[in-house]
Amino acid sequence: MRLIRQMAAMAAALIVSAPLAAQAFPTRPVKLIVNLAAGGPADLMARVFAEHLHGRIGQPVIVEPLPGANGLIGAQALARADPDGHTLLFTVENVVTINPLIQDKLPFDPRKELDPFSLVGTFEQVLVVNPGKGVRTLPELVSKARSQPMTYASAGIGSPGHLAFLAFAQRAGISATHVPYKGGAPAVTDLLGGQVDVGFIVIGGVRHHLQSGKLMALATSGKDRSPELAGVPTLSEAGYPGFQITYAYFAMLPDGATEQVRRYWQDSFREMLADPKVVERLKTFDTRVINGDAADARSWIEQSSSRWKAALAGQKLD
Repeated sequence: MRLIRQMAAMAAALIVSAPLAAQAFPTRPVKLIVNLAAGGPADLMARVFAEHLHGRIGQPVIVEPLPGANGLIGAQALARADPDGHTLLFTVENVVTINPLIQDKLPFDPRKELDPFSLVGTFEQVLVVNPGKGVRTLPELVSKARSQPMTYASAGIGSPGHLAFLAFAQRAGISATHVPYKGGAPAVTDLLGGQVDVGFIVIGGVRHHLQSGKLMALATSGKDRSPELAGVPTLSEAGYPGFQITYAYFAMLPDGATEQVRRYWQDSFREMLADPKVVERLKTFDTRVINGDAADARSWIEQSSSRWKAALAGQKLD
């Protein structure tokens, strides 16, 4: 099937020899799949992209949230789409860096059937706790985890929050029971209600709860302090030197897209992500824009996959 699609794409490319940019492309509305929950940071960022790209390409860009299965449902929809350039995917890296490591039987091969053409940017998370738990600092959390049972929330098995806490627990020498949810929002709801103790959450998902005092930030996962949470130390500053966890956002095409199609979208995203207005809007979702090309995307995927493979060696994910 993959070979047939590739041959069809090559045949289509031969029909017209003029450069793609000089042709009427796209020829119809573009679908931008988001494999994460509607209303979340990725979905809202995709809508910023849709607004900007519409003005550049002269066609509507329709955002279609297809969450579920740790991003695999939306990613598989892209893999099955026609590689003619009218269907794209905006995704977090775990689809290609983590899922292949933690699931024995995937419905498709994301490393082969997805074609990343843009490394959009990175994001970090914040470790939060309900103030009613009696923990005010990261050392206090670690001490408590060593003396009594503790639970941590995440958006699901293999999600960024799950892997972040697992990696931190390894480094800190603690254990806690994982409580996976079907998305970040219900995880935050139970953190607020005290049904679960702690969790690594995307900053934008808990910002107003931190401001209101309903949740407390213990540390952020990035290399540097978050501009949004300047008073919160990084994990490195809080007692774990050199320890950091950062995730990436990618834009992708289905495997089999022609080089002309790939270059068209790579150039389109590069122009968009160089726009100061777009950069400022993405900052509101705690995204640090990188604006990398296909080579940058592939390099990130290889390095991140290697790091997670080492971190997950011998670990049971549940």
